[in-house]
Amino acid sequence: MNFRSFSYTVMEAFRSLIKNRLMSAASIITLSSCLFMVSISFCLAVNLDYLMIQMESMMSITVYLEDGISVENINDLIERVNAIPFVSHMEFISSEQALERFKADLEDSAHILDGLDKDNPLPNSLVLDIDGLDHWDYVENSLNGLKEYGIETIQHGRQAANALMTINNLLRIIGALVIAGLGVISVVIIFNTIRIAVNNRKIEINIMKYVGATDAFIRGPFIVEGMIIGILGAVIPLAAVYALYDPVMNFLLDSLPVMDFLFRSRVYVFSLLTPLLFTVGVMIGIAGSTISIRRHLNV
Repeated sequence: MNFRSFSYTVMEAFRSLIKNRLMSAASIITLSSCLFMVSISFCLAVNLDYLMIQMESMMSITVYLEDGISVENINDLIERVNAIPFVSHMEFISSEQALERFKADLEDSAHILDGLDKDNPLPNSLVLDIDGLDHWDYVENSLNGLKEYGIETIQHGRQAANALMTINNLLRIIGALVIAGLGVISVVIIFNTIRIAVNNRKIEINIMKYVGATDAFIRGPFIVEGMIIGILGAVIPLAAVYALYDPVMNFLLDSLPVMDFLFRSRVYVFSLLTPLLFTVGVMIGIAGSTISIRRHLNV
């Protein structure tokens, strides 16, 4: 395509957008709504995945040992636990160390534990870091097989991780359904916008075909028109989410001070979200244009 043909294609696309501005505006608004939902779902998914990564690094299994277990038996158990695959780190905490940590956690109220120094009720324990939640069942089953070596109870916080994973998957399913529905609506409205443009230019298109214009040359302005709608439909939600992202994340951090986690930075999120929205927007715009032209170009 030479420069003259390219200029004609782009100018005709803008002229059609302006001439059918009401339908064009409806297409852009609908597509923006769809892509805004895509943006929200994407931000949630990225941050929930990041929270899962942080949670994996913080989660551990605590193995409480039986009272009166000998030093030899403790060393034997430590050796057996160290041999379990996927245990990335292990720490032995004596009952005395556990009491000192408990006092440190209580801070100014630590004096209420002074009487426990001679009769310490806290057991010896092992704290295990696991190499990924996928290996949790394997490690837990291996520990259950070592109970005869002095393990009394096994405690972990896997329920919280499972709940977060369930919420993450549920949000993804809901987001995908909403996005699919809005995507279909966007394609239909863009289809109607291009169809109106085709109907308004039937005579002109017919003359162009008689003088030898190729189908590709005639289709060009309509494809570009759909692409412009897709680009504009992506710019609006990007601008809105970009402005809202940091205030919303800061609000969540301030409102949930007990949440010792971090969110993904705006730069990181938008380095992935920007190409995604433009790609989806342009693809929806081209799809709507192509479907319309296929049905109405043969005049």
